Amino acid sequence: MKKLAFFCSALAILLLASCSGKNSSEYKALQAQKDSLELANAKTTADMDELLGLLNEVEDNFQSIKSAENYLQVQSASGGDMTPSTRERIQSDMQLITETLKKNKDKIAELEKKLNNSSFQSKQLQGTLENLRNQLSEKTMALVNLQEELAARDQKIEALSGEVAVLSTDVQGLRAETNAQQETIKKQDTELNTVYYCFGTSKELKAQKIVVDGQLGTDFNRDYFIRIKDARKFGEVSVYAKKAKLISKHPEGSYEVTKDSAGNIVYKITDTKNFWSLTKYLVIQVNV
Repeated sequence: MKKLAFFCSALAILLLASCSGKNSSEYKALQAQKDSLELANAKTTADMDELLGLLNEVEDNFQSIKSAENYLQVQSASGGDMTPSTRERIQSDMQLITETLKKNKDKIAELEKKLNNSSFQSKQLQGTLENLRNQLSEKTMALVNLQEELAARDQKIEALSGEVAVLSTDVQGLRAETNAQQETIKKQDTELNTVYYCFGTSKELKAQKIVVDGQLGTDFNRDYFIRIKDARKFGEVSVYAKKAKLISKHPEGSYEVTKDSAGNIVYKITDTKNFWSLTKYLVIQVNV
């Protein structure tokens, strides 16, 4: 659009020049507009060139450490004692990778800042930036893991340098965040799949306030229930009685009522998710 405006202005200038001459106010106004568009176009081109230059530089840096990465991976998988030359090469390659990752970390931050401050709102550039961030994180974690493996093989390898330690701290932070998320998911999964059941006579259930007026109560003794940590692994309930009925509500078709060899009632859960969809508490009254 800016180029189109520029060409339109240039055309208008030529027309006015032919009609009223270069000293007219109209000509001067259009000339000023043309100059402004030229400056804007030049800045846009310069900004784009700078962004692409940073992108290429980060990509080139990642490519430049591939040989060093491969060497460290081979050495971490090898056995036996290290020769002094091998140890020296490992330390040199590790330092090279560390410094390169540090450079890329700074350049990615610079790239992000420039992209946010520019007039470009390109999803493709944002996606490329995100990929670079992920690549930096993955290579940093790989470097820390290789250092740990190599150190376990040969205690003579020097400790991480200050810059590697900083990168390691960043990775540990990511790991801690990931572990925290996993723990949250695990906790939520446990809560979602924890269920409770009990069975007893009418008198027993009433005494615990579990059954009130033939219905499941609300302020009952939860300690009376048996806790099941994972409903997905809980398939049936034997009540050791010839007669029984459900007090809690569970969808039809999600369970079956059968009998064992002694003629006692057994409730078999056939659709776990559906069975526990209405309540997490299973209450069975026996000897009805």
